[in-house]
Amino acid sequence: MFSIILAAGQGKRMRPLSFIIPKVLLPVRGKPVLDYLMGNLRGMDIEHHYIVASEQIEVIQNYLEKTGAHKVSVVRGLGWETGGDLAIALQEINKKDDFVVMNGDIITDVDISKLYEFHKSKEAAISMALLELNDDEEAKRFGQIELGDDGVIKEFREKNDDEMRKSNLVNVGFYIFSGKLIEERPDCFIPRKFKLETELFPLLSKQQMLYGSRMDINYWWDVGTVESYLKAEEFFINGRNIIPP
Repeated sequence: MFSIILAAGQGKRMRPLSFIIPKVLLPVRGKPVLDYLMGNLRGMDIEHHYIVASEQIEVIQNYLEKTGAHKVSVVRGLGWETGGDLAIALQEINKKDDFVVMNGDIITDVDISKLYEFHKSKEAAISMALLELNDDEEAKRFGQIELGDDGVIKEFREKNDDEMRKSNLVNVGFYIFSGKLIEERPDCFIPRKFKLETELFPLLSKQQMLYGSRMDINYWWDVGTVESYLKAEEFFINGRNIIPP
């Protein structure tokens, strides 16, 4: 297996911090986001890690060299959203194995090895980690995922304030992709600008090829904004709030 970390965004919401440090290297309690992401792969037999970046590539490469990171390299993306940059990376990597995809601005303690066990048991095309929010108001900040009893995602929709919620399940931002999907559906991975969340996931959901697993998670932070980044720091200091307000 291999892993792909999607970190090709410009980090506009993290400015001025992202002018100096790429989001994937921003420290939270003294440890870069990249280290948290790698920690989520404990128990996984990962042959190589690929970081997809479009800016400050030399900064990331210098960090990897100075820290002696093994089996980690940078793939140049174009900032073509999650789907476009993933397609670019897959074209360069040119492998047909199962692989892990992680959003590069997430800090959580999700165990991806458990998601992979689920993925193999379902023989899924894509499996995603899910979190159930008990707070209805908090859940409104995210898209909607309706999950069937067998783990198949019956409906995947990005956030729409005008629609009634059917579920408080939200997408954690960690996925397992089947290598067979790349071989059988190359049309889904043509390099162009598109989002996984608005194109590929809803499409595969309609075809009953998208699966989701509720995960045991103690904390989950999207550090894509300065506000949420500071809230993540506060969480690790005080141990409060699984989701930022």
